[in-house]
Amino acid sequence: MRRLALVLVALVGLFAAGGASATTITLSTVSSDATLASDLDATLDFSVSGTTMTLTATNTGSLFNVNAIYFNGSASVTSLSLVSATHSDVRAAWAPIELGSSADGFGAFDYALTDGVGETNPNIMDSGESVVFVFTVNAGLTDADFIVQNGSGYFAAAKFVNGPDDPES
Repeated sequence: MRRLALVLVALVGLFAAGGASATTITLSTVSSDATLASDLDATLDFSVSGTTMTLTATNTGSLFNVNAIYFNGSASVTSLSLVSATHSDVRAAWAPIELGSSADGFGAFDYALTDGVGETNPNIMDSGESVVFVFTVNAGLTDADFIVQNGSGYFAAAKFVNGPDDPES
């Protein structure tokens, strides 16, 4: 039985005091189907320093795998280029950045990353796994430039599937 669901977010982490900052979004508030949103847990940790933005996506759920993530950017984001995606100590195929991607009825997001091409892609994010994405961004940005709601009021989303053999819809 194929299970595909999206889960949207609640903002849980706020900016750290002082110099370095990090912001965490927890994906667990809304599901696109009958699956309990609490079964579709993941976090997105945003950290901007200079012209580098690091996004660590972690599948904290135990039942499903993640094969796509969606997020937004403020009008100040004029440049965003994926430099690397490290998954379980191996270079992952999560490229290129997709612009203006729709997430199953939750509206369009400014940016999307998917796990590459093919039904058996090993880069899918299994339960307990993380992918660290490193981007080059324009100067002058902060974490807040990536904690922006889309037109439907959502900050971010993830696409969950049963396993790597689930084809893309």
